Amino acid sequence: MLIFIKMIYIYSPSENDSRLRYIAKHIFNNILGSDFAITRDRSFFMKQTALCINYSEENLNNGLQIFPEGLLSEKGLRETVAINETQWHGEFCFFCQLTGDIPFDIFAASFYLLTLYEEYIPKRLDSHGRFHHEESLVYRNDVLEIPLIDRWACLLKDEWEKRGYDVSSFQLRKYRVISTFDIDHPYLYRNKGLVKNAGGALRDLLQGKWKQTLHRIAVLFHIKQDPYFQAICRIDRLQKQFGRTYYLFILIAGRSRYDRKTIYPQRKFYHYLKQLQSVNIGLHPSYGTLCDSSRLMKEKQKLERILNRKITLSRQHFLRMQIPVTFRDLNLAGIEEDFTLSFASVPGFRSGTAVPHFFYDIECEEETGLLIRPTVMMDSTLIIHQGLSPDEALQKMKSLADACKKSGGDYLTLWHNSNLSETEYGENTWIDVFIKSYKYALSLEQE
Repeated sequence: MLIFIKMIYIYSPSENDSRLRYIAKHIFNNILGSDFAITRDRSFFMKQTALCINYSEENLNNGLQIFPEGLLSEKGLRETVAINETQWHGEFCFFCQLTGDIPFDIFAASFYLLTLYEEYIPKRLDSHGRFHHEESLVYRNDVLEIPLIDRWACLLKDEWEKRGYDVSSFQLRKYRVISTFDIDHPYLYRNKGLVKNAGGALRDLLQGKWKQTLHRIAVLFHIKQDPYFQAICRIDRLQKQFGRTYYLFILIAGRSRYDRKTIYPQRKFYHYLKQLQSVNIGLHPSYGTLCDSSRLMKEKQKLERILNRKITLSRQHFLRMQIPVTFRDLNLAGIEEDFTLSFASVPGFRSGTAVPHFFYDIECEEETGLLIRPTVMMDSTLIIHQGLSPDEALQKMKSLADACKKSGGDYLTLWHNSNLSETEYGENTWIDVFIKSYKYALSLEQE
């Protein structure tokens, strides 16, 4: 006999349910497309005949029991967390529980990943002040390239189906492709000043790079278009060809070691941005905005003045972020969606999901209005940090797209116009990789 699901009832006797409500919303609303209600009323819960989850230590014989690890009833942070890894239907999981109908606390484990709990007390930072990927639980257990929370949610659905529930009423989230591009440098040669270009040309000549020198001269004398700006135009043409909306993140900070290299106002570039269609433009907060909220606000206001539009999207330059201060600063600055969440050195699912989620501030114990959009793959990660060949990178991109498709996540990619520009010798192999990987990812939407 099939049991039809209209509402999922979760029994939890804990008076503090903000954490449980937050993670239940992600699993049930965002991923599985179902509604839920949390109740502390034991009598009311026992009267329910639809799908019920007993999230307590009590043996109620009503619904699926998930034995709580304790994390969700707490406030604040633990200095140390016992992970206790295990397996569930071949998938890595943690917060192992010997009692209950599944072998781990799916709610606590999902909350731990989604909130970046481990990053509040980082053991080691990299040279740019970022949480080091080698300290990540999912990296250490070789599951960074698996959206664990999304997989667990689907396995939970399967568990209910085995118990006789009709799961056809669930509106499972559908896989999507989202293309984003960081514009660190709109120009390779132009707007860099006479001294810088002369020095660059001299260096190229001394190194015997004749074609590069001639290419520079042709661009500076407007015989050829600047390759970095040409790449931006190519990106727009390609997105129009596929009828897609895309995202551009613009770095407008002054010159510094890690920021832009141009010295003159980029009026042509800003005029070009204003006339673009089917594009969402966001801020690329500069390297120095980390823990500097006033600088972040100034850059946001500057871009708003330049483009004469409100800016509500962002991605940190160098993916430079620290939890929770970066997300707090963005939230206070009026940013509504952030795309920073990814490791610079390795691809994958830093928060264990490919589904957007709001930032939950553990120290304040509240869900904020800042939507986090996890970035799955960055071009420089594969090209520079991992040193993959074009063929190897293409296979990696396909694998990550497949992982998103399997559980209905967003395959959100990050490319730089600098990596998609033509060289003095003609076409760039990475342009072909970008197009092939993009077509493959889009093809999965049609399946």
